[in-house]
Amino acid sequence: MKLRNLLLRILLGAVGLLVFNEFIVYYLVLLECQWPTKPVPVNGLEPVKVMLLSDTHLLGPIHGHWFDRLRREWQMHRAFQSAMTLFQPEAVFLLGDVFDEGNWVNQKEFDLYVDRFRKLFHTPKGTQLHSIVGNHDIGFHYATHPYLVHRFQKNFNNTGVSLTSIRGVNFVSINSIAMEGDGCQLCETAEKELRAVSAIFKCGRGIGQCKNVPKLEEYSRPVVLQHFPMHRDSDKACKEHDAPEVELYRERWEVISKESTDLIGELLNPRLAFSGHSHNYCYVVKNRLGIEEYTLPSFSWRNKNNPSFILAQISPSEHTVSRCQMPVESSIITIYLVGAIVLVLTSLLRLGSFLAQLRIFSRGRREYKKLTK
Repeated sequence: MKLRNLLLRILLGAVGLLVFNEFIVYYLVLLECQWPTKPVPVNGLEPVKVMLLSDTHLLGPIHGHWFDRLRREWQMHRAFQSAMTLFQPEAVFLLGDVFDEGNWVNQKEFDLYVDRFRKLFHTPKGTQLHSIVGNHDIGFHYATHPYLVHRFQKNFNNTGVSLTSIRGVNFVSINSIAMEGDGCQLCETAEKELRAVSAIFKCGRGIGQCKNVPKLEEYSRPVVLQHFPMHRDSDKACKEHDAPEVELYRERWEVISKESTDLIGELLNPRLAFSGHSHNYCYVVKNRLGIEEYTLPSFSWRNKNNPSFILAQISPSEHTVSRCQMPVESSIITIYLVGAIVLVLTSLLRLGSFLAQLRIFSRGRREYKKLTK
């Protein structure tokens, strides 16, 4: 009976350790994060609560080992769903590189990719989910193809320049791959879309011919969302960052070009920018356009030991931002190791005590038999 109780305690301890590390820890860590201070409502419009993340890099069939894929997707799923439960944002923006091999897989594999994504990152009713395209989704500019662009567009409705307005807050999503300015078909289409969106904002200020131009519900300078950061030379520009060392950036590879950055500034006159791609966090107080820019780290533990995401409250004239840390993977591994060691040691002690009692019982039984002969 005592041996059975010991085995039961070992099992319960192992299950408890698993439940803590795979469920409870996400809530405990995320409870440390809060929505930032609420900006003052404008014209009776409450600020929009937005969650932003980037670079989920769902592993594919080419380079993705099955266990690595299972582990990373479970971590992201638990972190994301825990955040949905705790924070209940009105909109979620994923800033590109949704997939790790989106530009390499065939159509069947891509369909499976999309199905996995929707299961992992499903949002509750009332929460919008917008996914922006990245280079791992359709390839870098030199390697992308209209077919790759079309299938991402078909599933996510976002491969060029698009405007999303929520209670007077205007978000402009831009395809960084199309910001090359070299006259390619994708680039020309994106620039036309960018100029069309620019016309909407100009008309919102009463500028230009506006007969056939869609009207904004409420004019406000836009918030730019894209995969590549605006042009900067390095992370030296970051007031806050979590890169292990200062990174130098190449135009059109790690950041968009100076010319494309200036074009976005000229046409949109944005007030705030969010980006991804570098896998590291960076906060720039004044970027090349003289506005705040937040570069988000990868949401995947495969790319980052300490992933994070952003919660923002944005009104038509103000914004407040807070960064939310997720569980640090090295800490989770440490908890598993310490928990396993404690579990083994306590089990060995109990087992040793049980065996000692068993030996005493056996010795007493033998002596009893001798006396009764």
